[in-house]
Amino acid sequence: MPDTTSQQRRTVLAAAAAVVVVALAVVLAVWLTRGSGDDDPAGDSVAVPSDAPSASAPSDAGTDAGTVAPGGQGDVLPRAMSGQEAIDALAEHLDHVAELNDMTPDQLRDLLLRDASVEVTPSGRLMYDDQMTPPATSE
Repeated sequence: MPDTTSQQRRTVLAAAAAVVVVALAVVLAVWLTRGSGDDDPAGDSVAVPSDAPSASAPSDAGTDAGTVAPGGQGDVLPRAMSGQEAIDALAEHLDHVAELNDMTPDQLRDLLLRDASVEVTPSGRLMYDDQMTPPATSE
């Protein structure tokens, strides 16, 4: 009889341990996903521009000579460009585009010349156009 009591205890302890592990997993999952909503106090998320005007933005956004607005108004380039072509096309807008992307004009020039995958979008934002090369297949 002592053998079955010991076995029952082990079973109960194993079940209790499993419940604790599941509870911890749920708590961890909730903790990790609680900041994934629109509230981002740390500012770690990436803002995606929309065509809808912001309530805080003035209605004539993009009409200023130095203002870059999404959607074609105030675009600094006719299409996405990279390298020396982007530097040449930006001309007097290079300083503004650098500021828009939180860098100095020299840093922007260096990045465009050093990394061929970096492109300046028409609105002045930087993007990476990485082309994936498929792995070689063995035949």
